[in-house]
Amino acid sequence: MAYLLSCHGTVVCHDPATGALTHCALAEAGALLDVGDLDERLQVGVGNFLRNDIFGLTLMLDSGPLAGWTVTRSAEVQALFVVRDGQYMTALADRADLVVAPDRPVFESAFVAIGDGDLAVLRGLLAGLWLTEADEAPVAAAMAPAFGVRIGGLPVDLRFNLPFDRTDWPNRLTVHTDVWRVRQIHRYRPLVYFVVFGDARVMRQFALSVAFLVTAGGYDGEILVITDKTPEGIQALLPAGVAVTLLPARAVDRVAYIAARYAIAEWRGAGDYQPLLYADADIVFDRPIAPMLREIALSDRVCAAAEPYRVADSPLVGSDLLADDHCPVAADRFGFNAGTLGIPNMVRHGQTMALIARTLRNRREVVERDSAGLVDQPIANYVAVRSGGFDTTVLSRYVRLSAAAADPAGRRGLVHFCWVPDADARIAAMTGYLAALSGHRA
Repeated sequence: MAYLLSCHGTVVCHDPATGALTHCALAEAGALLDVGDLDERLQVGVGNFLRNDIFGLTLMLDSGPLAGWTVTRSAEVQALFVVRDGQYMTALADRADLVVAPDRPVFESAFVAIGDGDLAVLRGLLAGLWLTEADEAPVAAAMAPAFGVRIGGLPVDLRFNLPFDRTDWPNRLTVHTDVWRVRQIHRYRPLVYFVVFGDARVMRQFALSVAFLVTAGGYDGEILVITDKTPEGIQALLPAGVAVTLLPARAVDRVAYIAARYAIAEWRGAGDYQPLLYADADIVFDRPIAPMLREIALSDRVCAAAEPYRVADSPLVGSDLLADDHCPVAADRFGFNAGTLGIPNMVRHGQTMALIARTLRNRREVVERDSAGLVDQPIANYVAVRSGGFDTTVLSRYVRLSAAAADPAGRRGLVHFCWVPDADARIAAMTGYLAALSGHRA
């Protein structure tokens, strides 16, 4: 199927009852006029360039409401004209019905062809928020004159972008601006998720972390909680007006509690988000996290914060696993902390999360499930060495790893009290930091 878009960004529609042809906004379009399975003939492809016949199109339509009309391509506007008996089908800005223009065509007589897949992309563009090189904050897209789509400060001309490159859609879209300049836009629909199992002390840490997230962190997006708690139990911990999505899970021991963060790979809804940020419950957010989320979304790798331990000689970051596997590693390579994970999207990186979970499961078959020591962090570091796919520069700019009280003067995004050895002490550190942060702001 192929449809016609006007220079106004409207789509040609057909009323089968009356035969009337109109042009409507995409959001209002009803029965679209289908000119047939002509995408490849009506859109400019590589073959047209090779043959240098881009402007040689003459196609007689022999069926449908436009039977008897001829489609031609114009060198002046790089688009299509639909003509019969010297009259040109025309979409005027100030009227819904199509009219015919005399033998001297005007810009409003031009159209571009768009197929079902590309029409879905265009509607998706208009419905979402996007990250571009031209804008610091997420931006919306809107139709613009002259076959344009404006994505924040980025102008896109559909005449030079159809058919779309749908390789990474819906998370990323590569477009051309100024006819030939290549730009990439990234969808922005963030998700922050937590794992909450255990006693009241864990619940208290989670409650504090969420409170910091929506206040100092300035976050108003969606939150997911992987937990065995009831919806009522979780909701009672949240600040007024904050709602979360629960992903029920059953975890029988400490190993399961920690491994549950990788259950995100099996949640079908995870593919709807970009980026995703996993946060341990003992994290305090102390600055707006939007810049951090932006960098994660733009990354091509899973992001984690660097640890001050070398992978070659610290079991905390997988040295024993690498030794057992006879896997060489650079002496100056530092490991990362698995308490914060920035996942650009699950389409590209869900397999990495699933690989960590499967490797953890298989390793525990060898060393026994309840073996002492860290659970997933050595495994994640081992997988990173074996398969790549991790970045330790992005989150390291925003994350502080702490063993005690933290100074609000050094705040940069979040403090992870991962080195505080006791749950009660972590709660004290988090509440103490809250007081210090409030005093620092005052």
